[in-house]
Amino acid sequence: MSTVATPFAIDIEKVKSVFGCKDRELLEKIKTTNFYSHYENQDDFSGTEYLYDFDQALEDIIFNYIKPEDRKVNSSFFGLVKSKTTSGLNEKIGYGYGYVLLVICDYFGNNLLAECDSFYYGRDFEEAFEIMKSKGLQLDLREIFETHDVFDIPKIADFPAITHFTKHNIEHINSILDNIEIVETKTNIEDDDFDEVQYLLKNIIYCFKTCEENDLELITFAH
Repeated sequence: MSTVATPFAIDIEKVKSVFGCKDRELLEKIKTTNFYSHYENQDDFSGTEYLYDFDQALEDIIFNYIKPEDRKVNSSFFGLVKSKTTSGLNEKIGYGYGYVLLVICDYFGNNLLAECDSFYYGRDFEEAFEIMKSKGLQLDLREIFETHDVFDIPKIADFPAITHFTKHNIEHINSILDNIEIVETKTNIEDDDFDEVQYLLKNIIYCFKTCEENDLELITFAH
């Protein structure tokens, strides 16, 4: 099965503000999103040690997360060994918190490709990337399929791979996209002239232009 990346136009600070906010009303609102109903009932095939309850993971982020400034340094009886209080999150289920954050982004942000099921990684994406690179792109857009430390959650070994594009990143990418011509007939899936790469480039343009026009950032979740 192909790896796909779901993009959200979002204010990342709104997402970060959820950590440790202890807002019960917000928790209930997040549960009304489209993605919540999907991931809350999703079967987990991890080993027993890494099983997680989605609702508990959501509550962890909202109620049990300890902000960095509130993490105390603990000393042993003789003061020789010091340790810092952890974040309050379960170190074994980083991936679970990753999916919780996808749902939180669904609440605060705009799922930019809800109608076409996200970006697929493969030959077409590689070709689209090479076209952008030939126009002067300085960022590796394929990074959306790799894991990054965007939020203060336990490390995610593989999926979901979370990537954050800043407003500065978006400005640069859009300056490259301005030089790419899209042939509309080739982006119509019902047209005999349909071209997957042109269709993909059109969607990339839409996502990054929408973020810039609305003064928002871009966050992607790949899995």
